[in-house]
Amino acid sequence: MNKKTVLHILFLLLLSASLLYLTRSWLMSLGILMLLLLIDSLLLQYDNKRRREWEERRRQQQEAEAEKENGDK
Repeated sequence: MNKKTVLHILFLLLLSASLLYLTRSWLMSLGILMLLLLIDSLLLQYDNKRRREWEERRRQQQEAEAEKENGDK
């Protein structure tokens, strides 16, 4: 596991312990944590989608530039 993954897991553990302390209820803490995990996974999917689209646009630009250079020669 990389450092980012370890920090993410530690943050979630700290968050769950804090929720348990604040709410004093396992069920409410579990519900809030599940909602936060859902939001986290949706944001991760959104970020990955945007990154793939950006990489695809960048690759197309590089191919267009390479074709332009080959056409000029």
